[in-house]
Amino acid sequence: MIAQLFIVFFVLMMLGMPLAYAMATASGLCFFLTPELPNLTMAQKMFTAMDSFSMLAIPFFMFAGSLMNETGITEKIIAFAKTIVGHFRGGLAQATVVTGVMLAGKSGSANADTSILAKIMVPALEKEGYEKGFSCSLVAGCGALAPVIPPSIMMVVYSGVTAISIASLFMAGIVPGLIIGGGYLIVNYLYARKRGIPKSHFVGLAAVWKTFKKAIWALMMPLIIIGGIMSGMVTATESGMIATVYGLIYGFASKNLTLKTLKKCIDDAVSATVNPMLIISFAGLFGFLITYNHFSELVMGIMNGITTNPYMILIIISIILLIAGMLLDANAALLMLVPIFAPLISVYGYDEIHFAMVCILTLVMGGMSPPVAMLLYIASSCTETPLDQVVKHIWPFLVVNYAVVILVIFCPIIVTWLPALM
Repeated sequence: MIAQLFIVFFVLMMLGMPLAYAMATASGLCFFLTPELPNLTMAQKMFTAMDSFSMLAIPFFMFAGSLMNETGITEKIIAFAKTIVGHFRGGLAQATVVTGVMLAGKSGSANADTSILAKIMVPALEKEGYEKGFSCSLVAGCGALAPVIPPSIMMVVYSGVTAISIASLFMAGIVPGLIIGGGYLIVNYLYARKRGIPKSHFVGLAAVWKTFKKAIWALMMPLIIIGGIMSGMVTATESGMIATVYGLIYGFASKNLTLKTLKKCIDDAVSATVNPMLIISFAGLFGFLITYNHFSELVMGIMNGITTNPYMILIIISIILLIAGMLLDANAALLMLVPIFAPLISVYGYDEIHFAMVCILTLVMGGMSPPVAMLLYIASSCTETPLDQVVKHIWPFLVVNYAVVILVIFCPIIVTWLPALM
């Protein structure tokens, strides 16, 4: 039955059916062909996939990010980033990376961050001599930092599947996220040098301080989230609630939030939450069928036949996840494939945080890798840039991501030392 499940799913996907409905249709057909599985089990598994306290963090983080965007905080973050790195070679591109890191600390959604950065930064970068294709690739790469740097929606989903501490996952993502950001800075420097883009003058400490004071309210949000979790005072879900209340207080206190914009924030948060939750629900059903048919044992047998080296096994898993991330929504791919590979953690003695970060980093990379490359598509559509121009410039950023995944595979301490301090 497992063959029918995957065949029907991929055929429906190729015919253009939305991901969630393709999973639901394929799963429903397999239930129909398996009389020993009662139909009630379908509803139970769909509900169970969402019935997690940690999943409550998703709408709160979405709402908090929407509040910050609607209250003009994003522009203040960009202004601050320009004052601290704008005088380096490729200054505006470097400021885009710094902004991406800061936005990742309050959003958790790669799609949302890519859309925001594309609309604001790509026109500005084009005026300074950057090719639109390069600019779109840059903002797509920066948007991909959101699932890596806490708070991360993908980490919340992974925690819901495996029961690993969200706090530990959040801490594990900080270092690789910053390393990726540093790699992007190098790519920008080399590009600006090749294009002959001139450096700007340093605006002075007074200007840095002025923009910092305006951006401090946005910069405080990730500190509240991470600080609260690390101190043990709140859970990740509770920190999302606190971030939402913080955003509301700031919005009304600064008079940037009205009832009209509040309604828009709620609408945006609901829209951004419904799609992933629908995918999570149907992916939970899909994953149950994979487990029910003992597909994990089959995969383990195949891998043992190829190699028993733990590092090679991780590389093979990364390749499979990369391909899945290219074709599917990252959260759906995570829910479908992690239950298959999770038994390997105990078999090969992997650290569960290390294994989780390899999975997350690889799936994120798939989202910006052709042929599908959802993040590139978002950046392209937001700026009316031909997709082929964007794809042409994405490769240096992908090299950075590939290098970090390999680094994390062979140096687990990169992602395990911060969680170990908790």
